[in-house]
Amino acid sequence: MLRAELARQLHRRRTWIAFAVLGAVPAVLTAVIGTSRPAIAERIGDYGSVVTNTSGLTLPLIALSAMLLFLLPLAVAFFAGDCVAGEAAWGSLRYTLARPHSRGRLLGCKAVVAAGLAAAAVIIPVFTAVLSGSIAFGWHPLTVIDLQNTSAFFIASATFSPLEAVARILLSVCFVLATLSSTFAFALLLSTMTSRPFSAVAGGVGLDLASRALDNVPGLHALGQWLPATDAGTTLWSGFFATPAQFAGVGHVLIVQGAYTAAFLAAAFYWFSRADILT
Repeated sequence: MLRAELARQLHRRRTWIAFAVLGAVPAVLTAVIGTSRPAIAERIGDYGSVVTNTSGLTLPLIALSAMLLFLLPLAVAFFAGDCVAGEAAWGSLRYTLARPHSRGRLLGCKAVVAAGLAAAAVIIPVFTAVLSGSIAFGWHPLTVIDLQNTSAFFIASATFSPLEAVARILLSVCFVLATLSSTFAFALLLSTMTSRPFSAVAGGVGLDLASRALDNVPGLHALGQWLPATDAGTTLWSGFFATPAQFAGVGHVLIVQGAYTAAFLAAAFYWFSRADILT
């Protein structure tokens, strides 16, 4: 069943179109920055900035920082929101459920495949950024300017060898995937409730946007640390490129994401196991 679901998703043209668009964005960023402002510092998160032409390994950081605002949550919600609702929209879900297997197993297979595709949607642009950045600016040590400790008289920075920089980039990708897990789970929940994939995808992205909006409302900052998505929480990965690495708040964000993700997934399985599928 898992192989069949994976084959079904990989045979869909929109899957490859989504991957192509996500992979093209870092390449476009490399071209634009390389021709317009290669020597100007680009900010990454709250902790640092990088000068693009010093190393091709600056591009993955710039791409992550730029795409986390909207494109990556959209990609994750797209694969989660489409996995059940898409089949319901085509009218084939009813016949799939007629096969001799449980609904829980079916949803589990769909969720695993969708999670794999969502993870690929985050990894592909980072890989493309490393490749395009290295071609444009070379495979050199990565230098990150520490904005917290830099002053008008002193520039604080941290320099990492290419291999160490790649290791920290991989760690950042894992953290970004964790921060997007609640978006994925909520879109999956909505996908079990509707036969309109767009509604499920929009709901997943809406959770991310609404959570960020609430976090920026004056007077609600105490609520911010318990929201599924916040600007401060999603940019904590930039602290991995400080010396020493900044991990403050990472554990809390992972716990909050785990709680939301578990709750949304449990609700998705509960709803799907009892839903009356008419299409």
